[in-house]
Amino acid sequence: MLFTLPNIAGAKKDFLMIKVENSVVIKQPVGRVFEFVTNLNNNAKWQTDILELAKTSEGPFELGSTYRCVNLFMGKRIETEGVITEYVPDLACALRITSGSVTGESSFFFNAMNGATKFTTAAELDLGLFSLGKIIVKRKIYAQLKNDMLKLKDILEKGKNLLLP
Repeated sequence: MLFTLPNIAGAKKDFLMIKVENSVVIKQPVGRVFEFVTNLNNNAKWQTDILELAKTSEGPFELGSTYRCVNLFMGKRIETEGVITEYVPDLACALRITSGSVTGESSFFFNAMNGATKFTTAAELDLGLFSLGKIIVKRKIYAQLKNDMLKLKDILEKGKNLLLP
């Protein structure tokens, strides 16, 4: 009889990971929503935790572009760096956080719906320093994500604070 040992490293990693997802329908064409969301100058307008966000690579924002981000989450300053791992205009943009106290992946999906856009964001994050309060942190992240997406919807539908490339 063969016995296999549990993958303790994998179980620990799964314990530290959280997954969140949320969608909102925005009454704007998909191209306009994609253009606004993927313009790094706009992110601080609708994502409440972003203090700084800047592209660190040369050239246009595209697949392979790198960035640096500073967030304030639960009173802690979090600095991360990442890379764009998927970039399909008007369909999807994904990134991998490659360094910092929180790592993981995040994706934006854009689906055209009769002149409107269903915008979905999904993330799988390694909590690192927040791992002990996983349930509380996940609730906080989800609530913030939901509020941020409603803020994005408000900005794009009412034309407030628009900055397009």
